[in-house]
Amino acid sequence: MKQFVYSFEQEAELSGILVAFKKECPQTFSSLLVTVFTHWDDANIIGRLTEKITAALPQAQIAGMTTSGGINDGHLEMHRTIITFMVFNDTWLKVFTFGEDIDPVETGDLFLVECQSMNNLQGIEFLATLHTFNVQAFMKRLDDLPKRVAVFGGGADNYDANHNTYVFTENTIMNAGMVAVCFDSKTLIVHVHSGFGWKPLGSPMRITSTHGNMIVRELDGQPAISVYEKYLKISGNQYFHKNTLEFPLLLERNGASLARLPDDYMEDGSLVFNADCHEGEYVRLAYGDTEEILRHTRHIQQTIIGTSPEGVLVFSCVTRRIFLGDAVDLELKHYHDIATTGGGYTHGEFDRRGGRIQMLNMTLVTASFREGAVTEPPASLPDTDAAEISDAMSLAQRLACFITVTSQELVQANHKLSVLAKHDGLTDLFNRGEIEAQLKHQLDTFVSPLSVIMLDIDNFKSINDNFGHEMGDSVLKTVAQLLTQNIRQVDAAGRWGGEEFLIVLPGSDLKAAIAVAERIRKKLEATEILPAKRKVTASFGAASVNDGEEYLAFYQRVDANLYTAKQTGKNRVVAN
Repeated sequence: MKQFVYSFEQEAELSGILVAFKKECPQTFSSLLVTVFTHWDDANIIGRLTEKITAALPQAQIAGMTTSGGINDGHLEMHRTIITFMVFNDTWLKVFTFGEDIDPVETGDLFLVECQSMNNLQGIEFLATLHTFNVQAFMKRLDDLPKRVAVFGGGADNYDANHNTYVFTENTIMNAGMVAVCFDSKTLIVHVHSGFGWKPLGSPMRITSTHGNMIVRELDGQPAISVYEKYLKISGNQYFHKNTLEFPLLLERNGASLARLPDDYMEDGSLVFNADCHEGEYVRLAYGDTEEILRHTRHIQQTIIGTSPEGVLVFSCVTRRIFLGDAVDLELKHYHDIATTGGGYTHGEFDRRGGRIQMLNMTLVTASFREGAVTEPPASLPDTDAAEISDAMSLAQRLACFITVTSQELVQANHKLSVLAKHDGLTDLFNRGEIEAQLKHQLDTFVSPLSVIMLDIDNFKSINDNFGHEMGDSVLKTVAQLLTQNIRQVDAAGRWGGEEFLIVLPGSDLKAAIAVAERIRKKLEATEILPAKRKVTASFGAASVNDGEEYLAFYQRVDANLYTAKQTGKNRVVAN
C-alpha cells in the first residue's frame, strides 16, 4: 500500500491536489480510501468537496469528519483540511453509515454479523458525532469481534462549539451519525496504539449516583460539580468546560486509565460526559504532565516505527492540542520520521483494549498500516531532546507535580502510622486493642463456626530472670513467627499482653482449632531457642463460640481453659 497526504485552506485548492495525486497514484490497486479531516463545518462545502473527489476518483471510497485542527506529516495545521489517500494492493473496503434514527443495540448486532462474515477483517475505523449519536450502546455489541480486529477512530469536532459537527462519505453527510470503514485483507497489518499522560491528583471518589451512563449526579454523596468547586475553584458558568480542560476525572477500568472530561454541567450539580461512567466506579481528579504526555507519545512512535508502516492515521483529543500549546509539535514531529501521516483533532477517541472497544478522552490514538511482511530493517527515531521537553512544563504543572508527590508521601506516612497503631512493636502481630476489636467484630457478625485460641508461654518470668530480657524478647518473637506461619490468611493473631497471645479462627470449628493449637505447641517445643537446648513451651486454651454467646462470657470460657492448661501440667491444650 501507499499513503499520500495533502493539506489545503481554500476550497478551490482541492482540484490541484486531485490532479497531483492522480499523477502519483499507482496504476493498479484493489481499493482506494480517502480520509478527510476538514476544518469546514458547513454541509454545503463538505458536499462540494466529496462531489469533486468522486468525480475525479470514481473508484474511491470516502470517510471524513469535521475536526478542530489537522495533523500533517508531523505538525499541527490550524484551519486547514487534511486529506489522505490510502492506496491498497490487496485490501478490500466496506463503508457503512448509521444515522440517528437507528436502534443502536439492534444495529450493533446486525453490524457484528456483517463483520463476522468477513473472513479476513483486520480493522475498523469509526468516525462519529458523539454528542448526537449513541455510540456506547452500538459499540458494546462489537466486543464479540475476533481479538485480531483492530478498532480506532474519533469523534467529530469543530472550532466553534455552537456549530454542528459532521461525519460523511461520498454520498452521505450526517450531523448525527457514524461512519464505519472495514478493512478486509489477508496481508494488511493494522497496529493501534494510544497514549495518555494525565496523572491522578488527590484521593479516589466513588460515583454514588448516575443518570444513564453519561451523567454523573454525585461523587461520594455530593453533587458531582462540587469536586471542581471545592478543589479547583471552578464554578458552573459559561466558562466551565474551558476551565476544566486540563483537569479530567481519571477512571481505572480493567487495568487501564481512562479520562472522563466533563462536557457540561446541570443545574442540580450533575456533570455531563461524552463517554460512559458507572455507579460504583472510582474516579480521581487528574492533571496534565507535559513530560509524561510526550513520553507516552514517544513510546508509541518507537513501537510503531519497528513495524515499518506504510501509512499512519492519528486521532488526537483536542484537549491535548489546547493543553500542549506551543509544545504540540514536540508530540507530533517524529511522525515525519515514521511514515506519511495524516490526522486530526477530535472530541473523543476509539481504541480496543483487551477485546473491548473503549471510548476515550484526552488520548492520542495512532493507527499504522502495512500490507505484507517487513522485508527491510526498521528505521530508528532520533534521540529526544530532554531539555526541550522539560522546558515545555509550566509552573502550574510543576506545582501539580509537587502536590502529587507530597500527597503520595502523606498517604504513605499515614499508612505507616495506621500500621503502627494496630501492631505490636516487638512481635509485629496485632496489638491488644486491634486483636480484641477483630474478635468483637467476628462476634457481632457471627457466622458459625468461629473459634479462638489463647496461649501463654510457660515459665516466662524464669526465662527473663535466668537469660535476660533480650532472650525473653527473642522468645516472644519466635512464638509470633510460629503463629504467623501456622495460621491461614483469614485468621488473625495478636499479642494479648506480656507473654499471652490470641488467635481468631473464623470458619474453624473446635476440632480444627485444637489441631492448630497442637501443631503450634509441638513446633514450639521442638524449636531450640534457649541455651543448653532448654525447651520453651506454652499452654493453650481453645473454644468455639456458641449461638447467642456474648463477648465477655466467651472470653471468660477461653481464659478458663488456658488457666486449666497451666494448672494441670502446662505445655498442653485444653478445649471445650
